[in-house]
Amino acid sequence: MINLILSLNIMFCDIKGAVKKPGVYEINNNNIYEVINLAGGLNKDANVSLINLSEKVNDEMVIYIPSTTDKPKKCPICICRVIKCPEIKETTNKTTITTTTTKQTITTTYPQTTKNIIININLAPKEELITLNGIGEKTAEAIIEYRLENPFVNIEDIMNVKGIGEVVFAKIKSFITV
Repeated sequence: MINLILSLNIMFCDIKGAVKKPGVYEINNNNIYEVINLAGGLNKDANVSLINLSEKVNDEMVIYIPSTTDKPKKCPICICRVIKCPEIKETTNKTTITTTTTKQTITTTYPQTTKNIIININLAPKEELITLNGIGEKTAEAIIEYRLENPFVNIEDIMNVKGIGEVVFAKIKSFITV
């Protein structure tokens, strides 16, 4: 039987998490979106914001679809859903982060002077966010949670985060970027 499976080039993939019918499915040159459909579709609380749904599925691949209530492990540098970014390159005033898991490339430019550091609110870890005037630990955590679902398009978007109003925004707007 195993020789027959190998000769037919049959492949299998395991899908888990926020799908209606998690399990092992036979695949043939499918992408993640098609495997989700094989598994009955997404649950209402599925969070696919960092998943490349068009990615081709490989034999023995495990796909995990997180829910909005999951507390994923995050890279402390770019807050992507990997524990450590596999590749970080620093040049004079730029940091380029490429994660193979999310295939996401982020380049951040920091100012030359250290006197007035500009913080990218889409990328900064909690430790950097709390250095902003008026931002404490809880608000920094709220910023990180918010940007997982809604990346900031402009700096004014930060006022959508609970605990940040016009007064706090006025204090920090010169020190943040997207």
